[in-house]
Amino acid sequence: MIRFVRGELVSVDVDENIAIVDVAGVGYEINVSPPFAQKLIERGQGTQVKIHTYHCERGGAAGSGTPMLVGFDSELERSFFEELLTVHQLGPVGACKAMALPISTIAKAISIGDETTLKRLPGVGKQRARDMISKLQDRMGPYMGREPMAGKRAAADDLTAEAMAVLTQLGMSQGEAIERVSAVREAQPEIEEVDELVRAVFRRK
Repeated sequence: MIRFVRGELVSVDVDENIAIVDVAGVGYEINVSPPFAQKLIERGQGTQVKIHTYHCERGGAAGSGTPMLVGFDSELERSFFEELLTVHQLGPVGACKAMALPISTIAKAISIGDETTLKRLPGVGKQRARDMISKLQDRMGPYMGREPMAGKRAAADDLTAEAMAVLTQLGMSQGEAIERVSAVREAQPEIEEVDELVRAVFRRK
């Protein structure tokens, strides 16, 4: 089991949500969530990064699928991902894509049975939202409100992530969503509501 990789960040594909990390001359392809992809972009190409990983397979029967690494910013995020894997038919690819909002936001939605918020996650419809609540509702305590950010920065990051989730649900690519949301946040830092931020993205040419 590969538990983490540490090396030079080579690239981040925000449409596919894949990061490439050079570890002593070996390039590791790592699937990451949309918010973590954005964090890696902010850290910058060529920087040294440590990514906590989950080694698994995608597609096919056990032992015959394609090996893949899923990467996280912290051990807490990896643990949350492992919880999502217990949801019926979600799988590693679906679980990674579903982590499109901060884990504290997702965990709170699961804990209080908030299907509306959960259905905003990529690949999560009504039945899957109910499956997540049914399976995980009593196990979300460790993930609520304990992310390594605080104050205004946490609120700003949550706002950006939620706006990106809405835009991608409307058909915008991850790359375009990141670029356009970042531009609006820089030009209009006073915006504090998701709906207002999304409207500003579409108004801005």
